[in-house]
Amino acid sequence: MSASETLAKQQDDTAAGFHQSWFPLALASELGRDQVMGRDFLGTRVILYRDEAGKALVQSAYCPHLGADLSVGQVVSGQIRCAYHHWRFDCSGRCVDIPAGDKIPPGARIATYPSAEAWGLIWAFNGETPWFPVPSIPGAEERELVHETHFRGTRATDPWVGVSNGVDFQHLRTLHGLSAVDPDAVMVGDHSLEYRIEAPSFVQHGLITGVNTFSQHLAIGDQDLFMLFSGAPIAHSRSMGFYCFGVRDTGDGRAAAKLDDLRGFVQRLIGEDAPVLDTIRFRPRVLVASDRHLARFFKYVREFPRAHPRDA
Repeated sequence: MSASETLAKQQDDTAAGFHQSWFPLALASELGRDQVMGRDFLGTRVILYRDEAGKALVQSAYCPHLGADLSVGQVVSGQIRCAYHHWRFDCSGRCVDIPAGDKIPPGARIATYPSAEAWGLIWAFNGETPWFPVPSIPGAEERELVHETHFRGTRATDPWVGVSNGVDFQHLRTLHGLSAVDPDAVMVGDHSLEYRIEAPSFVQHGLITGVNTFSQHLAIGDQDLFMLFSGAPIAHSRSMGFYCFGVRDTGDGRAAAKLDDLRGFVQRLIGEDAPVLDTIRFRPRVLVASDRHLARFFKYVREFPRAHPRDA
């Protein structure tokens, strides 16, 4: 891809907006009651806070009055109050109080994103209504696992670049030294890609949800290991990432030791990927037969629906 072609693609991506996917914005443990948090997201900014029932909300960060950042405001009775003039907004984004006594204008609203809490993360969907569920991990429900979740950091790529590792079986052999086997086929759905590899005493069940979340279940002998890697666009070509891993809660006291072993494995993979993904100038140009699953994923990403953020 030439420099002019690269620029044209970047301009097309910007004009089309961002993928309509579920994106992780923060560790759920970071967001306490009566706390508000700001995040740069989708080329704009959002706030996260909890309503009176404890549900995590995601709304646009800029007050429609004069544009003050609501992340420096306060949570009052489960609603967000602007620090500047104390305009207060409810959980749907509607202004419900102007202390000066003025009539509330119809345009006094902030956008509210569909939100959810799962796998130790707070998620937001880029769109008015989610058209698929929050990402899952194959083979397990969250309540069945002992798991932990971490913030990975930021990098100068779109989140789907790292997720492409989920179908890049060559790199498992070359970079990570694993005895990976390519699946015969990758099943492509409207909002997911999925594959399953089975051998004696081994199962690998991989799932890409949206364009930005890869999760998998590895069964090695009598060990069941579960992982999820996901990212969210801060802006085009810049993202933040998170990861989660877990083991079944067998109730026999062995889960903690198994989780320790899995932590070491996951952190090794992340550490080996980091020097490549933190410096890559991602330009898929010369693909070979071994890249057939990668090529299908790139096509899936190109065709995935996009939208501009709610307050664009």
